Amino acid sequence: MKAVKIISYLILSLIFLYILSGFFLLPYIAKKEIVKNLDEILITKTKIEKIYFNPLTLNLELKGFSLIDEKDQEVVALKNLFIDFRALKSIEKKHFHIKNILLEGIYLNIIEEKKGVFNLASLLKPTQTKEEETNQKEKTKLIDFLVSKIVLKDTNIDFTSFTDKKKYNLHLKDINYTIYDFGTFKNSLSSNNLQFKLNENTDVKISGGIKIDPFIAYGKITISNLKIKEILDFDKSLFNFELNPEANINLALNYNIDTTNDLNIFLNSEIFEINNLKLNQNQKEIARLNKLDLKYFSFDLNNQELNFKDLTINDLYANMILDKGGVNFANLLKEQKAQKEIKSSNQENNLNNKPWKINLENINLNANFDFNDILNNSKLNIKDIKAKTSNINIVDDKINIKGASLVTLNTKYIDNNNKLNISSSKTDLTHDDIFINGSKVEILNSALKKDKITFEDQKLKLKITTNNLGLELSKLSIFDEISFDLSNLKLNNFILEDKNSNISLSSKNSNLKVNNFLLDKQNNISINKSELYDTNVNFFDSNSSFDINTKKTNLKISNFNLKKDVITIGQILLKEPKIDIINMESKLKIEAKDINLDLNKLVNKENLFKIEKTNLNNPHISIILPKSIQTKDEIEKIDLKKKESDKEVENKKTKRVNLGPINIKNMTLDFEDKNLPIPFKTTISKLTGEVSAVKNRANSTSNLEINGVVDNYGVAKITGIVNPNDIKLLTDVNMKFKNISMKNFTPYTAKFVGRAIKDGKLELDLNYNISESNLKAKNSIIIKKLELGEKIESKDAVSLPLDLAITLLEDSSNTIDLNLPVSGNVDDPEFSIAAIVWKAFVNLITKAITAPFSLIGSLFNFSEDEINSVDFNLKESEITPIQKETLDKIALILNSKKEFAISFSPSFDEKNEKEKIANQRALNIQKYLIEEKSIDKKQVILEKEIKKTSSNIDLNLKEIKK
Repeated sequence: MKAVKIISYLILSLIFLYILSGFFLLPYIAKKEIVKNLDEILITKTKIEKIYFNPLTLNLELKGFSLIDEKDQEVVALKNLFIDFRALKSIEKKHFHIKNILLEGIYLNIIEEKKGVFNLASLLKPTQTKEEETNQKEKTKLIDFLVSKIVLKDTNIDFTSFTDKKKYNLHLKDINYTIYDFGTFKNSLSSNNLQFKLNENTDVKISGGIKIDPFIAYGKITISNLKIKEILDFDKSLFNFELNPEANINLALNYNIDTTNDLNIFLNSEIFEINNLKLNQNQKEIARLNKLDLKYFSFDLNNQELNFKDLTINDLYANMILDKGGVNFANLLKEQKAQKEIKSSNQENNLNNKPWKINLENINLNANFDFNDILNNSKLNIKDIKAKTSNINIVDDKINIKGASLVTLNTKYIDNNNKLNISSSKTDLTHDDIFINGSKVEILNSALKKDKITFEDQKLKLKITTNNLGLELSKLSIFDEISFDLSNLKLNNFILEDKNSNISLSSKNSNLKVNNFLLDKQNNISINKSELYDTNVNFFDSNSSFDINTKKTNLKISNFNLKKDVITIGQILLKEPKIDIINMESKLKIEAKDINLDLNKLVNKENLFKIEKTNLNNPHISIILPKSIQTKDEIEKIDLKKKESDKEVENKKTKRVNLGPINIKNMTLDFEDKNLPIPFKTTISKLTGEVSAVKNRANSTSNLEINGVVDNYGVAKITGIVNPNDIKLLTDVNMKFKNISMKNFTPYTAKFVGRAIKDGKLELDLNYNISESNLKAKNSIIIKKLELGEKIESKDAVSLPLDLAITLLEDSSNTIDLNLPVSGNVDDPEFSIAAIVWKAFVNLITKAITAPFSLIGSLFNFSEDEINSVDFNLKESEITPIQKETLDKIALILNSKKEFAISFSPSFDEKNEKEKIANQRALNIQKYLIEEKSIDKKQVILEKEIKKTSSNIDLNLKEIKK
């Protein structure tokens, strides 16, 4: 009994000592030892206001803890620490269990004095002791633990950096954090909730759950009004720009981290916004963003996938500047050596990683862009850019973009060095699908629309404008080769003005279609088929004063190839355009319609241009010569321009030209000459024929044969050979015209002889030879039943007894059969074949009146020299075969033309002969004609006058008066 009592007292004493030491002794010793030990190892001074411990409930409370540095500033402070142990439960469940931990009023004062040197990291005093090395570490299992609740209340953290010229401060205020069931016991899943304020504006909230082993964490992070500048100002040495203080980020991010098997991280955002961002560099605004709004973002580490949905970028402005330092955007970050090493390391590591998948859906961009190239003195401005894509998929270097579109309001480019201005308004570009695989790009169904484009080169004095441009591309591929299947180009009101060359080109409603285009890696180009259709074009050359208009042009080009400066074309088809050509100075007008031109196998090399074959079907061409109102000075100016142009052509290196046979079928040619008192007009129809190969070699020739119908009942045939390199060098052409109505030539007879033609038919057999622009021709002209009409006043008409001349030329069947030499200069502005023929005819009639002997000789194919004299040697008077040749021709003329006589006078050379021989010569001639040739005596007239200058007897033709 006594022993029990002693034991009871002993137990009570121990309990009393335990309670007494727990309440008083333990807190005192703990406070003293904590202060002592911390002061020994830390450079700060430790203060603890009070420690409480309840040995019955095992509650521990510490108040007023702080670490004070040498400047008497708090580095670390804790207002209150409360720990509620659960010893019995820990023993029962065999784990370390704490019910509650409360940390209230924590304060951390973090200071960075030098780059990367923080005060908290240097709190420990220097020590000479070395850590003991262990060769082998035993694996020990830590006891499981559980903290039912941890509360962090009213915590504040100040961060101050003195590494920059301006002090940097960051404040984390009102930090409140609560975590439940944190520990390893029963693998508990704890929930937590963290809230704090960053500086004055940013609210941060983190809530979720956490598990220790294996580590699992999930939850949501919400950041409101994060001021970006407050973060970036931590190290300004990294950045080459200034950010405005209003720029902020709003973020709501869900996270899920799981290490059960491998590290798996999944993040997805509900809100991601960047607002009111402005970047300045060198006191210039280089970028501005009103708002970036990303509705959904996800990051999946396990599947290595990134997803972005509904990204909207509003009012983005970028001001790119290129100067001696490079492009401003490339220098926004200062790349440091350590970063380069990290980048290199990352590149090596990435080689072994499987590719990431990046998906973007519904991207919208609204922006403006300026580019100032200070180095080259040029500027680019693009206003109101609107870009959209429905989907972008990126896997490694493979990119697929669907439903992309780009719209701009105005684009302007100015190059002050090269005096170049380019502007456009309202650009609309769309792509159905874009596939990018490394350097290979494929684009399906692209379309480009532009309201207006202006290109102006002030140096070259060249200006190009167009309205309503439309371009469609099908299956564009860019890799080693560039190709597309189909292209449609539409231009409205295209204008090209070249003031240097004084030419202009304009078109309305131009439509160009291109099939199967290919540009290979050797820069060779091939086009399977291209077509220009329903196009109206105007071309004006003020140098030559030519104005050319085409309407409804339809041009097809097949199998075009460009390879090493060699162009080959399989076929060119020009179908039924309407072409008007006007010379604005001479007013010459050429009209063409219903043309079907087929060119086969074209080749264009450095020194060769070749067309294998040309077919020209059904063309209708009209040539109209206007009334000439040019002054002498104007004609001289035209001649001067032509000489200058010819000189330029001569100076150019000649290229070999080989044009294969040209086939003409069913051609109609209208010719109208208004430069006459009565306008002349004729039509040659059903022109069919062939021109052989045309080559520009020195000795090359071309043969031609063309047949046609003149007006209603006449026929024409043209054959010959020409030198196409220079028709002035060799032109030998025969033109035959039969059954041509003379009545149609009244405009020319009215102009030159002042008479109309009432009736008559014309047949021409013309042989033309042109040399050095001079035309020489032998012409067989047959005029049947020529009947003159009324007289017509003309200032150019020659006053002649025309009726007498016609009677003189006609034979018994009322046919005039002439062989006329015709000459003229083809460079004459008024040159025309009909005018030359009729001018020669007028000259012939004039000769019939003024020199009938010469004319009649030509009717018998005798030259004037053959019949205008009888030649004798000195001191000879007999009629020899030499004299008979001349006298026989005279006899032939006199027998055919009984209305005419031959007259002559005795003649001798008084220096070498006597007068007697002159009379003998004359009498012998008279006797030969009358007696041997049976010429009527009245047709042989011997004059009394004796000439003393020559041994030859000159002959004269006289009309016998009835």
